[in-house]
Amino acid sequence: MGSEKAGDEVLKQATHALSMLPLCDRCLGRLLAYYGYALHNEERGRALKTVLSMEIHRRILAGDEGALKELEQLAANACGPLAKLASKYVGEVRCNECRICGGRLDDLIYELCLKALNALKNYEVRTFIVGVKSGSSLEKREEEVALSLGLESWETISREIKREVGKRLQLMTGLRPNFRKYDVVILVDLDEGSVTIQPQPLYILGRYLKLGRFISQMPWIGRDGVKRYVMSVEESCRGLMEVYGAEDLKMHASGREDADARMLGRGRPLVVELRKPKRRFVNLKKASAKASRPPWVVVNLERYVSFNEVVRLKQERGVKVYRLVLYVDPPISDEDLVTLENEFRDRLVKQRTPSRVLRRRADIVRERTVFSVKARRLTPHVIEVLVKCEGGLYVKELAHGDDGRTEPSFSSVLGKEVSVLFLDVLECLSE
Repeated sequence: MGSEKAGDEVLKQATHALSMLPLCDRCLGRLLAYYGYALHNEERGRALKTVLSMEIHRRILAGDEGALKELEQLAANACGPLAKLASKYVGEVRCNECRICGGRLDDLIYELCLKALNALKNYEVRTFIVGVKSGSSLEKREEEVALSLGLESWETISREIKREVGKRLQLMTGLRPNFRKYDVVILVDLDEGSVTIQPQPLYILGRYLKLGRFISQMPWIGRDGVKRYVMSVEESCRGLMEVYGAEDLKMHASGREDADARMLGRGRPLVVELRKPKRRFVNLKKASAKASRPPWVVVNLERYVSFNEVVRLKQERGVKVYRLVLYVDPPISDEDLVTLENEFRDRLVKQRTPSRVLRRRADIVRERTVFSVKARRLTPHVIEVLVKCEGGLYVKELAHGDDGRTEPSFSSVLGKEVSVLFLDVLECLSE
């Protein structure tokens, strides 16, 4: 009995809707989308109209005069089987256009699929999602209808279009919808009837080596508008834009070395972000060659990653190994070298923001650990020092002290003036 009442209620809601407004099968089915497991909206709407036609026909055959009046009232709004029944008992009826979609929803879905197929030809894609630009006139009409009928069982037209376009594109192309990891968003504008492809950024993890000096990591434009250095690592990576057909590129690195320092060893970790790429599946050996500028900048791209790798890269402090060539005055002795190594074994160093970067960074105190120092004399005034330390340490200031802003420093421990001649980064190690 309960199921009969539930069925009667659904039919009652469909009858009420059709008595008030003309609705196509899809739009009627969508307004009652909560009912009928595994039914498409079009199937649901057609089934409701069919059952309603059968019930009115039963009443007509039973001699219910009110059934004819109801049939006459509903036929033009429902069309389909009710219109056919009306032609037998009350005469031909002229079907009214659906109040929500104007009877164009099937055609609209078909047209959007064709436009999406044509637009996708310009992109390398394996996964996608369909999006609908919000605020269309179709959505507003549908909401007005649902509210006027007092319905809470409806599904939005944008959701149906996303699902139907997505299913058809999957069948026609073999591409997979993937709501967690997608290559492109196929954005539909219902008012314009247009489709736009929005490629998601592409992220590539790798490392770069900087084998020359006076090469900045990013393009460095002075306050006078003049470019300070001829070459930068990011500009070298911009060769990837042509390979991937990208509109823009951004480089994310695990820290940065000074422009006059070389980056040696295995290189510094980086993630290259390519924005709006048309191609996504380029051989990384070929891509690495395009990102490099031998002999000065070498980029080795390792694998495609997600944005999470950028977050991890920025948060990771890691361990760095530096080589410094220093000028010391007065001359340095063997005892001084031993003192330097002993004093900077697992030593906590406090650094105020270096004076050379105060203009662009807050004046705060940082604490970093120097794990070890190995030193050897090259001449009475020149020494080579290997420093293994926590990432984020200003290693030049560790050497000369920055007028006391770094404590302790090589200069303060030795009681001598120390100048940095050359600096190389030998290793960037994970924590």
